[in-house]
Amino acid sequence: MLSHILRPIARNARTGARSYHVPDAVKPPSMDELPIPCGSWQEANKKAQAKYNLQLVAGIAILVGTIVVGRLNKTLWLNFLPPNPKKSEGSE
Repeated sequence: MLSHILRPIARNARTGARSYHVPDAVKPPSMDELPIPCGSWQEANKKAQAKYNLQLVAGIAILVGTIVVGRLNKTLWLNFLPPNPKKSEGSE
């Protein structure tokens, strides 16, 4: 049982776990390989910000709607005030 555990460790130690070499056909990347920007960055930024603002407004509206529905159904208690004890029917 112990040999099953130690055999892979000994094999890696013998061959070396860090024996990777970069092939000769691989060249290092250069700045010429980067994509060239095209179009107006201002228009792209304006379009992206409009989308993000719409998502923000929708998220806030859904949050407020969830809180309102939870409060109306009395399933959501936000601990604004301490709870009032309920009076039993027999005592006044």
